[in-house]
Amino acid sequence: MTNTETSMREMRHIVTLFSKSSDFDEQWILFKAYLNTAHSLSDNDSVAKVNFQQNELMNFALVLRNILHHQPAKWHFGKHDVQPTSMSFNFSQNAGVNFSAELSLVIQKNTLEGQELQKILGDNSKKQLAVLRASLEKVNRHVIIVLSLMQQVQEYVEQYCKNQGQYTERYDNEPHGYTLIQNA
Repeated sequence: MTNTETSMREMRHIVTLFSKSSDFDEQWILFKAYLNTAHSLSDNDSVAKVNFQQNELMNFALVLRNILHHQPAKWHFGKHDVQPTSMSFNFSQNAGVNFSAELSLVIQKNTLEGQELQKILGDNSKKQLAVLRASLEKVNRHVIIVLSLMQQVQEYVEQYCKNQGQYTERYDNEPHGYTLIQNA
């Protein structure tokens, strides 16, 4: 198994953990870990780096990673943006009205459009600022749903690994990644 495939599998597990978590602090940490792992994958695989920079989604994800990594004061731990992404409304004569909503971690588009953030990014890399602006022009909502972004990136990374011959299907089915030891 290559470093690229290992990173892809780590990313897969992070997405799974993220989707099972209802703690927004934990989700935020997992999201940052996810982006850092994608960044490490591209740093350690020169073909992936070129490929990712040529793909709009992956290039945006890597720029977003750099923003979150280099401007941590903008992204306060414990203070997250969430938005309802699904709602249900039930009414019955016996139980009355029941309303529920599922909240999802989001990044507000206007936060990424902020002048201060873009100035700092542009001072560090005009190329990354251009990627951010081009990507934001195509975001047609006022938020980016984090889980959806992670799932789209994951699809791309897994397909990249398969196309590059860096995907071992038997690891999907056989849990041989551990050895049981005992103290004699």
